[in-house]
Amino acid sequence: MSEFNYTIVTICNRFPTQDYYCLQEFQKSVNGFNTMVIQHWGSPYIGLCDKAKFVYRAIKQEQVKTEFIIFCDCWDLVFTTTPEEIIEKFKEFNCDLVISAEKNCFPNDLKDEYDALPYTSSFRYLNSGMIVGYTQKLLETLEAMEVESIPDDYFDGERNIHFNDQLEYQKIFLKQPVHIKLDYQQILSRTLHEAKLNELDFSEPRIRNIETNSYPCTMHMNGNGKSENGIREAILKHLNLL
Repeated sequence: MSEFNYTIVTICNRFPTQDYYCLQEFQKSVNGFNTMVIQHWGSPYIGLCDKAKFVYRAIKQEQVKTEFIIFCDCWDLVFTTTPEEIIEKFKEFNCDLVISAEKNCFPNDLKDEYDALPYTSSFRYLNSGMIVGYTQKLLETLEAMEVESIPDDYFDGERNIHFNDQLEYQKIFLKQPVHIKLDYQQILSRTLHEAKLNELDFSEPRIRNIETNSYPCTMHMNGNGKSENGIREAILKHLNLL
């Protein structure tokens, strides 16, 4: 039996060439932790919904056997603490799954529905870059999503047709097939699209999110958070990852 009760699962099939990504820093931040990389190097990438399909297959085929799962991006996200702390923080939510949240609604098909929810910060919209919870509950969620029936991206003769996993998670969150909460307080992950440096407090070893007074367990440089306002460099240097 594994000594871990969690598995960090991420999807990656190549090393990104753009210098604003941080795959090496992600690897450094999870060094020594129980991590599974799905979709081996050089394998084809069909589209964003690959992420949901690949983790579904990994759980279904019992490649992920731990009670808890931390399913996250790896090109633009780094850990600030241990997975054990992440799991303990997750348990305090008293639910089956926690999905990260952000200020920007993308895609915005369901913006009105999310605006009507009882959000508790400006981070009111679902972001699929980090999901923490019970492994079997994520499986149930993906089955309710009917993830295998989502079409692969394709070219219709005039334009590329893309399917967005984040929209699929937005839909399924509203249906609540299991008890899912959003990380409004940025406890498990701080999303950084359109973030400014003065929204973060670097005076302590752990970076504090000023609005919610939380110390996020991961920093997710989604959107322009990886390329604007010096956020990426400031975070990685503070965490001794650069």
